[in-house]
Amino acid sequence: MGRAIRNIQALNRSIQELRNKQATLESKMDENFQALKGNYFSMTLNSIFGSKKSQTNFWADTATRIMESEKLQQGVGSLISKLADKLGEAIHSTK
Repeated sequence: MGRAIRNIQALNRSIQELRNKQATLESKMDENFQALKGNYFSMTLNSIFGSKKSQTNFWADTATRIMESEKLQQGVGSLISKLADKLGEAIHSTK
C-alpha cells in the first residue's frame, strides 16, 4: 500500500477504493472471458493450423496441411495396405 492509514475515515476510503478496483477487475475479467468464449474455436484452429495469411479456401488449406503430415501419410498408407490385404483375402476365399 502507498500511504499509511491513521484513522477510520482513511481506512474506509481505502476499503472503498479497493472495492472499486475489485469491481473494475471483475468487469474486465468477465469481458475477457466472454471474448474467449466467442473466439475459442477460431483461436484453437489458428493455433493448430496457423493463422490465415491470405483469403484461401479453408478446407483446401486444411487438407493440404493435413496431407503434408508425415505421420498421417504413414498411417493412411498402413491403413490402405491392411484394407488391400483384407480385400485380397476376401476375394481369394470366395473363389
